[in-house]
Amino acid sequence: MRVTRAAWWCFREARPVVQVVFLLRFLVGAFFTGDSASLSWRLPVGALGWLCATLSVYLLNGVMDVTEDRANGSRRPIASGKLPLAWAAGATGLLAAASLALSLATPRSTPWVASFLLLGYVYSAPPWPAKRRSLPCAVVVTGLGLTAYGAGAQAGGGIDAGVAVFATAMSLWMGLVGAVVKDFGDAGGDAVGGRRTLAVRRGSRAARRFAVGGAALVGGGSVAAALLWAPEALAGVVPLVVGAAWVGARCLRPVDGGADRQAARGPYRAFMVTQYAANLTMLGAGLLWA
Repeated sequence: MRVTRAAWWCFREARPVVQVVFLLRFLVGAFFTGDSASLSWRLPVGALGWLCATLSVYLLNGVMDVTEDRANGSRRPIASGKLPLAWAAGATGLLAAASLALSLATPRSTPWVASFLLLGYVYSAPPWPAKRRSLPCAVVVTGLGLTAYGAGAQAGGGIDAGVAVFATAMSLWMGLVGAVVKDFGDAGGDAVGGRRTLAVRRGSRAARRFAVGGAALVGGGSVAAALLWAPEALAGVVPLVVGAAWVGARCLRPVDGGADRQAARGPYRAFMVTQYAANLTMLGAGLLWA
């Protein structure tokens, strides 16, 4: 396989839509707290290092998810045979090393990048991958969100109240909502792969009720926290209120036992759109104030 073709399939395996939102998290942290010094050559290099880290983590996830993905009929490149497993595994290590080296351009972000890589390993890899159970999955996914914003903030001007409130809200959105709704279309394959997620153990209805509660908690709690401690984060968390209602509406729709995988992923799409809306709003505010 040619290197350029393998690189393309590695990028596809790492889920471009997720890569973009992780880069947005980094940039929100950098620009919302940044000053003129943040806009030097160091920030783009640090951002490239961050992209290498997220690509590495999601490639590792693809390597470790082959059994479940094939059972679910996934079209991801590794599961479908377009990307050889050995190439993906090799790229995972190279990207991790590159991310740490590039992060040295913004050295305060290096511990955050290293923590992100460690959490990514804990999420996907043996001996006790967090992805197998909903509670450890939620904890690790929340940590992945916090390290993303933390790395960006440390590459910029440092962590302040606005970033702390927004980062916590969005990370909980990932852990309490995203980590649950992402499984709705995959329970069958997850069970084959040995996972014991909420959707596998308790069924779709229980998982959907939990997601509704998590969305309401994060949506309402984030606005209250912004009003109390960081009004500058309010514009960014308001989309979570709309998103919480949207995710709740999608989760409470009657569940058709014969629904296909794409239909079952409706709540996840609502979750992702909400993430984009909130992060883009916050990034816009940060760029205006930088």
